[in-house]
Amino acid sequence: MMDMDHRAPAGTTAALHLRLESFRYSEAHSETLREIEMEFFPGSLTVIAGDSGSGKSTLGGVLAGMLPRQGADRCEGTAILAGQLIVYSPEHSPRIDVAGWARHVGLLPQDAGLYLSRIRQTVAEELVFARENEGMPREEMGELITELSTRLSLEHLLERDPAKLSGGQERLVALAALSAAKPSIIVLDEPLAGLDSKATATVTAMITRLRAEGTAIVVLSRTTESWEAEADALWNLADGTLRPAFEGAGTAALPSKPRGSSIAAASAKPLLAFAGVQLGYKGASAPVLSHLDFEVRAGECVGLAGANGTGKTTLLKAAAGLIKPVAGKVQVAADAGMLLQNPSDQLFERTVAREVTFGLPKKSSQRARVPLVLAQLGLESYAETHPYELPASARRLVALATVLVREPQLLLLDEPTEALDSAGLHCLHEAIDSVLERGGAVLFSSHDERFMLSTAHRVHQLS
Repeated sequence: MMDMDHRAPAGTTAALHLRLESFRYSEAHSETLREIEMEFFPGSLTVIAGDSGSGKSTLGGVLAGMLPRQGADRCEGTAILAGQLIVYSPEHSPRIDVAGWARHVGLLPQDAGLYLSRIRQTVAEELVFARENEGMPREEMGELITELSTRLSLEHLLERDPAKLSGGQERLVALAALSAAKPSIIVLDEPLAGLDSKATATVTAMITRLRAEGTAIVVLSRTTESWEAEADALWNLADGTLRPAFEGAGTAALPSKPRGSSIAAASAKPLLAFAGVQLGYKGASAPVLSHLDFEVRAGECVGLAGANGTGKTTLLKAAAGLIKPVAGKVQVAADAGMLLQNPSDQLFERTVAREVTFGLPKKSSQRARVPLVLAQLGLESYAETHPYELPASARRLVALATVLVREPQLLLLDEPTEALDSAGLHCLHEAIDSVLERGGAVLFSSHDERFMLSTAHRVHQLS
């Protein structure tokens, strides 16, 4: 980030003052949040770190006016937003105008795609969709598209179909669309997850620019690591309450390199081979990948690196048989299983147990493995829970369980560390080890350089 002083001058009024004595979901037996008091001043950067399930997203929902749900959740406290006092009590749950609140506080969820309309044909149209609904003149919308695309370096995406963006590109577009409303506070849930170094620099530069213009930024993150130099306030959220974050707090220890090595695998059987492969999508003006020659052998854990949009997900989908090559040959000599980047694309049943057993014959050895896989991933206590009631880390592990239960010899992972807390990372590394130990192979994409360094035997760079 650029070196700027964003701290509010003395006497500046807070854009939002929140005093939250307690918050409990209607169906919960205990409080999710308690004894929290925060102020957010123009131009400030506040970072709230915590493990998955700590309540970060709940706090983000309170800040954005989406929680508490009237007549359902139990909340005690007060909020002062734009000079208006809102009082929450067990006896009185005020009716919140969420659209009105959003003019002051904007929230970008961890799954950035949820912020996009999904009904526009181009990124340019998506950027101004909300402004169009507000009646903004077409000429002004054109000027706004130019401003936003220049600010976030999105010119090359303006004519792209939003449904065909990479995860990182989708996050950039969503942030641009959110900033178009010019709220006084923007809450970002894991804004750097899944971004390559260039996109990370673009997003952080955008955050710096927004702060310079007076926008207060609140970041919800697994760690404070990427934000310590610039933040005005660093907090750790644990046991439902906030504590000041100290140097090094919230960072997870790196796992050790998985067993096996690319040297030993050099003479092993190729489980996946691309020969002169070209990959692309119908209607696209150019292929995503061309002249791809690439192998993954038994016992190897191979990482895929490259900027957003260079074809990592496309390559993994081709390995899984989800898309066919335009030219060349893809040979897969093992049962393959793929964890998609967005767990929502793999989860549709109403309990974790039903999700993991879906499609398995009743008396099969795979169905008998379900308790073992749930235990391996620390999901035993969630067996009868709806997947969408789980914290993000556990939800990703459930998606991974649906793959592991089938014992694939070739495990394909698309950005597997996104949303995982330290316990989830440990489970992921053990799952990779288990595949390699039985003679399988692992191919994964990631922008998490620390995980790549500690996990991959070798890295294949896409450009």
